[in-house]
Amino acid sequence: VACGPGNLRGYIRPALFSARLENLPFVEGAWFQTCGQTNISCRVEKGRLVEVGKWPWQVSILFLGVYICSGSLIHQQWVLTAAHCLQRSKDPTKYSVKVGVQQRPDATTQLLVSRIVIHENYSNVMSQDIALMKLKDAVNWSPLVQPVCLPSVHFKLIIGSMCWTIGWGRLKDEVAQKSPYSLQEVAVRIIHNDFCNQRYQFLLSKDQKQFIGDDMLCASSELGSDTCQENSGSSLVCKLNNTWIQMGIVSWSYRCGGRHRYPGIYTSTPHFTRWINKQVVGLRFASTIRDGATILSFPFLVGCILLVSLGSLWLL
Repeated sequence: VACGPGNLRGYIRPALFSARLENLPFVEGAWFQTCGQTNISCRVEKGRLVEVGKWPWQVSILFLGVYICSGSLIHQQWVLTAAHCLQRSKDPTKYSVKVGVQQRPDATTQLLVSRIVIHENYSNVMSQDIALMKLKDAVNWSPLVQPVCLPSVHFKLIIGSMCWTIGWGRLKDEVAQKSPYSLQEVAVRIIHNDFCNQRYQFLLSKDQKQFIGDDMLCASSELGSDTCQENSGSSLVCKLNNTWIQMGIVSWSYRCGGRHRYPGIYTSTPHFTRWINKQVVGLRFASTIRDGATILSFPFLVGCILLVSLGSLWLL
């Protein structure tokens, strides 16, 4: 669905074809028809024709009524986000969540949070940066409110895969974006963690051999846009046969990654599949089957990507 050129502020249209595999992805149990799907349509907001429903799992997280981070719906009562987003307080009553948001600020209802679960090994550093928030009441699914699929523990993301990260970030790192902040996306390519460790060597302590661990993913934009400030906790999603699967959580970056050639760092969702499954009863995970192996492949297809880059998304 196209709402007209120039009508959607901060909009970057994806032109990436979904990867094809011999075996289609499936989701165990009843989630097959509900997660990882979009219902894109156009509507008028503040006198402008905008595209909505493109990322229906995206939520905004508020602390004492003020936006602090993003997250993603993985269940009718559970939101997945970054652990560092919840360091202001461990009291769930101080947090709230908004769903179906296309711009912020907006007037949608704040949903109450009854519980927060921060990974037990997170200690205000960059690893194990994952957390869950349980909503007091279950949300009602609608075209603008849908869950994203999560990968099984064996889901393999091929180096060079093209994925998307979402957020309400800045268009330029020097100039603050003016309100209202429109939901934006940027295409990023998955790169090897060894390359990330080379780029971030200056962060290593004296006896430290690597900075980027197995619980992290590295990604960078080809065209200079990248993950930046103000959108920690957002999802890194990859599309496989028309199903969106969350492979990462926006964690941190150095000096707005793409422009200064420092990759963005994401918490690896497959690495924490078992941990998530322990916290959320009955949650199902996306998979592909091929002789017992599970593989997700998104080859980087040069020439298949047409992007209009409107700047950078600063995440933190």
